[in-house]
Amino acid sequence: MAVVYVVSREPRLRSAVAEYLRGRGYDTLTANDYDEAMETLTTLVVDALVVDIQGVPRGETGANFTVFGQWLGANRNGAKPAVIYLLRRGARRPNLRVEGPIIKKPFPLEALGEALREQLGQGRAHPERRGIDLDLATNPLRGPAGSVHLTNLEANLLAYLMEHEGQVLHPRDLLVDVWQFREATGASTLVRAHVSNLRRKLRAAGTPDCIQTIRGKGYRFSA
Repeated sequence: MAVVYVVSREPRLRSAVAEYLRGRGYDTLTANDYDEAMETLTTLVVDALVVDIQGVPRGETGANFTVFGQWLGANRNGAKPAVIYLLRRGARRPNLRVEGPIIKKPFPLEALGEALREQLGQGRAHPERRGIDLDLATNPLRGPAGSVHLTNLEANLLAYLMEHEGQVLHPRDLLVDVWQFREATGASTLVRAHVSNLRRKLRAAGTPDCIQTIRGKGYRFSA
């Protein structure tokens, strides 16, 4: 079982990512900041790092990302661990001593799962059910009637529904696991809008009626 080490100063993000990864079968460890990561990683063997690129909060002391990146470059053991970076949307891309994919925040958690599978050589997810072929690399949805393009959110939502085929998923759960939201206000309206768009594209691809609405409970994918 792969071991993933999550480094982030944000407790909610750190907790959400760790919980998501544990649910996908990974062993997870976490660090509250770069100093803790550098101290503990010297005695650990991990397969991947998820590193939240952040500055040191005003008034606090400790290592910043530049220091951590230099340390990581000097102490990395060959090709391990694989590294995935999280970066606030709109922030400048930093100099990376160890290359790895950058995921812009906020992000659907399945995007992190996809990047992690690729980095660990586990293969990209290509969900296929009932004539549906979804490639999360570029988001084309192919069906009996042709191909349509999905947005990142639509692709991750469909992949999540397909992964949990037969389960009834409440909008609140979808917001947490797909959108990485922690506030449930407006969940039903937001999710309903994206499900509606997804259904329209599924019809265009020739695969209607895959997503069922269970009144008062949520949505279920059925092949």
